[in-house]
Amino acid sequence: MKKLLFLSIILAALFSCTDLDVDVYHDIVSETFFKTERQVLSAAGPAYTSLKGIVKPEGVWGLNELTTDEMLIPTRGSHWYNAGIYQRFHKHEWNTEEGDINAAWDFIYTGVSNCNRPIYIYDQVDEITPALITVSNELKALRSFYYFVALDLFGNVPLVDRYDVPEEFAPFNNTRQEVFDFVEEEISSSTAVLNNAVDNTTYGRFHRYAAFTLLAKLYLNAEVFRGQAMWDECIEACDSVINSGKFALAEDYFENFLAENEGSPENIFVVPYDNVEAEDWSGPGMFQLHLWTLHFVSNQTYDITQGGWNGMCAVPSFYKSYDSTDIRRNAWITGLQLSTSGDTLYCNQEKRGEPLIFTVDITTLETSFEDEGARWVKYEYTDAQNYQLKNDFVVFRYADVLLMKAEALMRKNGGVATAEAVDLVNQLRSRAFPGDDSKLYTTSTLTLDAILAERGWELSGEGWRRNDLVRFGKYNDPVDFRPVAADDHYNLFPIPQDQINANPNLSQNPGY
Repeated sequence: MKKLLFLSIILAALFSCTDLDVDVYHDIVSETFFKTERQVLSAAGPAYTSLKGIVKPEGVWGLNELTTDEMLIPTRGSHWYNAGIYQRFHKHEWNTEEGDINAAWDFIYTGVSNCNRPIYIYDQVDEITPALITVSNELKALRSFYYFVALDLFGNVPLVDRYDVPEEFAPFNNTRQEVFDFVEEEISSSTAVLNNAVDNTTYGRFHRYAAFTLLAKLYLNAEVFRGQAMWDECIEACDSVINSGKFALAEDYFENFLAENEGSPENIFVVPYDNVEAEDWSGPGMFQLHLWTLHFVSNQTYDITQGGWNGMCAVPSFYKSYDSTDIRRNAWITGLQLSTSGDTLYCNQEKRGEPLIFTVDITTLETSFEDEGARWVKYEYTDAQNYQLKNDFVVFRYADVLLMKAEALMRKNGGVATAEAVDLVNQLRSRAFPGDDSKLYTTSTLTLDAILAERGWELSGEGWRRNDLVRFGKYNDPVDFRPVAADDHYNLFPIPQDQINANPNLSQNPGY
């Protein structure tokens, strides 16, 4: 029901806001429209539909996962060389002309533009209603999310907060400090008036607690983003979510990722998807991670309509880092693969005719086999059709808030665990190791390295691994198939050359 309400608003937006003529629209809305929150939301729809591109591996999600110690895409026989891009990603050897980096930039600024447009329209309305104020601030907070992604990936990016710009507009880069300050101000000024309901009216929308979670993310990374730690501010933002009493850990970890995951008590902000009215299979808003990881015949395991593309898998050392009894390791599959009827599945590429047995280890990044690597199955795949999952992609989750607060408490305390930090992390450990208190941390065993490891196990595939590794100073460290540390300029991606070609006022990040 929650997803249906959200989708109805989006569909209304798609039919009402395409090729919008601002002046004519103003003549209409000042008399007859924007009286109710639903009417106001109809103009906000494109800002949310833009979010659907966040989970594409050839963009933001891929930059945050496929360049880390968590996932990679090896070349498998004749598949997945892709001009060497995924090898360069894993080795930290990318360049300014990578299409996937340009796609991430396009995602950000399409989203920003789709926020700027309705905000501008609302400002033209004569009668300012409470609904207009709420949704306008909601869009400012959502725009801040897009700029947070830009701040994280690219650092020094142009700030564009107006829709009425001349056609020849060519902005210069703002500094990372300026972008940080903009995001902080926009979120902070919006939280008081954002909707604080957590129900079907705000599902998939940037409500007050999504804003507080984003603010916590901003402050957690302040030392990286602006050179000054803001641990107290991070703790306060986390407490605004925790003390609301509106969220709780799901009893079952995998409840958060079911095909019907709208009922999760833990998911704070999601991007809703639907596989019935899916767009063209290669469209920008598809949730297709199952296809990127599953083998060509794995559709017989999950009884889904499309076979996989046999690409991404776990970095072997990451999979091996899990405790064997940690239920979160079940986000990955290894071993002999069977159909839903229990029949053995067989390889059909380099090892044609041999039983399909997913291994943990990979021969090399450049030459691997079709059955190598643990596959990511954290989301429920059994209801996928039309090339797309129907699960809602989780952007912010309550478990992450608990981990953020625990880390901030420890960093404020010189890296030493406090009793409160231990209690926060042990809430997750208790769920991961039900009934086994020997797996719980103490103030002497919970270290910052343990926090980073917990974030990896808890949040695998959720798009936060790169951000975490950069904050911990480990993003460019040696890892499987990358034996030598990479230079720290790779902590930021380059401003895409396509963007500099289109706007010579942009300056490149150092090192590129």
